[in-house]
Amino acid sequence: MEKIRNERQSILVVDSGDLFFDHLVNMNPERALKKARLIGRAYRRMDASAINVGDLDLVQGVDFLRSEFSQGLPLISANLLDPSSKSPIFPPFVIREISGMRVAFFGLLPPESGPAISAAIRKANEGKILIRDPVEAGRETLHKLQGQADLVVLLSDLGLSRDQIVAGTIPGIHFILGGHEGRLVVHPTLQGGAYLMQSSARGMYVGKLDLAVENPAFPFEDKEKGESIQAEMRNIERHLQALRRQRERQPSKEVDHGIELWNQRKAKLQEKLASSSRESPIKRNLFDWSLVPLEMPLPEDEEVQRWIGEARINVD
Repeated sequence: MEKIRNERQSILVVDSGDLFFDHLVNMNPERALKKARLIGRAYRRMDASAINVGDLDLVQGVDFLRSEFSQGLPLISANLLDPSSKSPIFPPFVIREISGMRVAFFGLLPPESGPAISAAIRKANEGKILIRDPVEAGRETLHKLQGQADLVVLLSDLGLSRDQIVAGTIPGIHFILGGHEGRLVVHPTLQGGAYLMQSSARGMYVGKLDLAVENPAFPFEDKEKGESIQAEMRNIERHLQALRRQRERQPSKEVDHGIELWNQRKAKLQEKLASSSRESPIKRNLFDWSLVPLEMPLPEDEEVQRWIGEARINVD
């Protein structure tokens, strides 16, 4: 992050959740909390803008998260509530201004997880938390954000299938950054009006979302859209060549029908590509999503390394 910030000033660091703990049954609570506090300290050092509360972040109790929040860690959650007041325990969203744009981040976590995780959460938080339906909480949050933000990003710990439901039922979200299931998804998918991204498991990658915004009111388009269409057209042409060779060897109605279908698909892609190139670049915003691997040769931060050494958890 220091390297990127030295190159470019317009950077926001966020996390989608499940940051602090894993769900191992034989977890040593004292050691797990020590590691979690170091993680929180490191994220404060990175000047993170928003960190969504994930379900795994609750397995050692919400009091730990309250403590981290009181020390300046920017935790958010739109559907983690206090049972007595029915109000959010942490801010449901934050708005950061960058390059003249108001970017809103809001967070959601799932109401239920796997049996072992749900049991651990109930045990650690009995009577202290209430998890609201994420779609209801999301709708209410988007209503509150009207007129306050130019760009809305959901930091999601829901999982891809629930992300798709949220994107399809709650208008006004531009991007959904998720990672709950640990999926490695290289290409974003469009659902409703939102682009869905996933950034793999256990911190192996950093997801990097670059935005080129002409006007926040215009729709976003994947910068690599044209390249992906070209790649798909090359794949179609390979299928067509194979079918043409088959027709030369043994003509049949089935082969002719297959060639016709592939040609129809090719024609649609050609029109899609032509339509994209005809669009004025002023009437759209571009984004580029990439996964940056966090490899062993990357230099460690000396101060954070010192913290780890003092905590005597180098083995982790």
